[in-house]
Amino acid sequence: MTVATADATHQPPVAPTDPRSFTFQMPLFRPGTAVTQNGKPEKVSHVILRRRELMVYLVGHEDPVRPDRLSLTPSLFTTQRRPQPLTWIL
Repeated sequence: MTVATADATHQPPVAPTDPRSFTFQMPLFRPGTAVTQNGKPEKVSHVILRRRELMVYLVGHEDPVRPDRLSLTPSLFTTQRRPQPLTWIL
């Protein structure tokens, strides 16, 4: 007769092996980026932080726009270090 204990059924958590689990998406506002505001295509002039809030300035507009009012395809980022190959020799 075999008796299963609580320790035998408990499996330790396993780190995810899917490479996408270390990635995330978020919009990246930089000068020249094409965005959409109210269905109209616009272009980012510059971005500043004002009073702990991100403000996006569009080309041809004097007033800043909050980023949540703009549509932009999100960029893919990773939280893993990916060293670039050495392309030069000392």
